[in-house]
Amino acid sequence: MQFRTVSILDGEQLDALIVPVFKEGDAASGAPESVRKTAEWVARESGARKIFTPTTHLRDGTDGAPMRLVVVPAGKRDEYDIARAWQVVSAGVLALWQSTARRIGVILETQSLDAQEAVQSAVEGVHYAMWRPEAHRTGEEDRQLPPLDEIVLLSGTDSDGDDFGAEIARGQSVGEAVNWARALSNEPANLMTPSRIADAARRLAAESNLDIEVLDEEACRALGMGSFLSVARGSDEPAQFIVLRHNGRGGEGYDLALVGKGITFDSGGISIKPAEDMHLMKYDMSGAASVIAAAGVVGRLGLELNLIAIAPCTENLPGGHATKPGDVFTSMSGKTVEVINTDAEGRLVLIDGVTYAQREGATRVVDVATLTGAVRIALGRHYTGLFGRPEGFVEAVRRAGERSGERLWPMPLSDEYRDDMKSDVADLKNSGGRLGGAILGAAFVDAAVEGETEWAHLDIAGTAWYEEDRPFSPKGPQGPMIRTIVELASTIAARREPRG
Repeated sequence: MQFRTVSILDGEQLDALIVPVFKEGDAASGAPESVRKTAEWVARESGARKIFTPTTHLRDGTDGAPMRLVVVPAGKRDEYDIARAWQVVSAGVLALWQSTARRIGVILETQSLDAQEAVQSAVEGVHYAMWRPEAHRTGEEDRQLPPLDEIVLLSGTDSDGDDFGAEIARGQSVGEAVNWARALSNEPANLMTPSRIADAARRLAAESNLDIEVLDEEACRALGMGSFLSVARGSDEPAQFIVLRHNGRGGEGYDLALVGKGITFDSGGISIKPAEDMHLMKYDMSGAASVIAAAGVVGRLGLELNLIAIAPCTENLPGGHATKPGDVFTSMSGKTVEVINTDAEGRLVLIDGVTYAQREGATRVVDVATLTGAVRIALGRHYTGLFGRPEGFVEAVRRAGERSGERLWPMPLSDEYRDDMKSDVADLKNSGGRLGGAILGAAFVDAAVEGETEWAHLDIAGTAWYEEDRPFSPKGPQGPMIRTIVELASTIAARREPRG
C-alpha cells in the first residue's frame, strides 16, 4: 500500500472516502465543504450515534463513478486523541470488508491533533484494519480484504507530500510491526514453536538491520539459566533464547532492554489448566512477539540508542521430565526458586531474561508478558497493568503509552508483596496465592532487578487478546505495547525523558 497526503481533493479519483463525524454533528476539520455537508447529513439521517460504527453512503466521485462515503462516528471532539484517530480509520477501512476498493481517501482531524500525529495515526489505522485472523481458512470468501493500492490522506493544511514523509514511514513501520506480532500470536502452537519464532526473528532482524543471536539449551545451561530451563523440561521442542541487538548510538551498554515472555503453548505443566479455552494458550508468547516486533521498528527507524531485545521461548507441557511442584532450581542471578505451581511459569522465564539483560549492560529494562489472569480481574481488557521502579521511570513508561494511544495503569508494588514471595526452602517461590496475584507475579520478577536498574513490568494478559470483533479490530491477538515501546525508545534516543 502506498500513502500520500494532499491538502485538497481536486481531481482525486477514489473508490471510497472515510470521514469522521463528531457527536456535536460536525465532520473532521480536513473535510472540504461539499464532503462535510454530505457526511453531516448522512450522520443525521442514519441516526449514527454509536462510536466507530460506520454508515456507508454512495455518491458520485470526481470521475462520475460511484464512490463510497464511509461516515464514522468519532465521539466527542474534545475526547479525540491519537488512539481514537487510528480507531476511527480502522473502523472505516473495516467497513470496506469484501469490497473491491483500491484507492481510498481519509479525512484527517487536524484541530484536535497536530497534522503529524493525525497522519501517523491514520497510516497505522489502515494497517490494523488490514489484518484478519482467518489465516488457515481455505475459502477465499472468508479471507477477502479490499485490494488497497493507494491511500490518500486529506490534511486540510497547506502542506503536501514529502512534508509528512517521516510520519508516513513511522506509521507504516509501527502498523506492520503490530500486524506481524498479531500474526505470530495467532498461529497454532504446532506451527509456531520456539524454533519457528527464532526463524521469524532471524528474518525480521535481516530486514531491520538488527544483530541476532539465538542461544540453545546447552548455551543457556552454561550461563546458569536454571529457572528458564525448568519450564522447558516437559517439552520435546527445544527451548530458544532469542537476543536481538540495535547499536544506534554506538559505544558500550544498552539504554533500553526489552524482555518478552515466549511460552508458545502453556498447558500449565503438571499443574495442568482446565480444558476450557486451553486452545487459546497459543498466544502466551505475545510478549515475545511484541518485543521482537518493537525492536524491528527501532532498527528500521534507526533510532539513536542502544537496545537489546530478549525473548526466552519454550513450551510448558507435562511429561516424564517435567518440573514438579516443590522442585527447586537456581536462576541465572544465583537466587534459588521453589516451584509451587508449574502454571506460574512466565515469571520463571522472565527472571533469567532480566538477569541476562543486566549482565549485558542494560540500565533500563521493560518486560512484557501475558503473566496473570489476576490482572484481567483487576483491570479488565482495556488497560495494561504497569509495575516497576523507580516511580520516575514507571511514569515515563506510562506517558509513552499515553502519547502512543495505549492505556497503562500503575499498580502498587511494596516490600510486603516481595516478602510474600519468599520461600521456606529457597530464596523465592513462584506462587504466593490468589490474593493480589498480578502484584505477586511482578514482585517475583522484581527479585531479579539489581541495584540502580530502572525496570517496568507490563502485564498484558488482559489486552493481548479479544474474544469478539470490535468495530476497529477483529477478534484475536492485538499486538499490544509495540507503540508504547517505540515511543519510549524514541524519547530515550532524543533524551526527552529524564531518568527515574
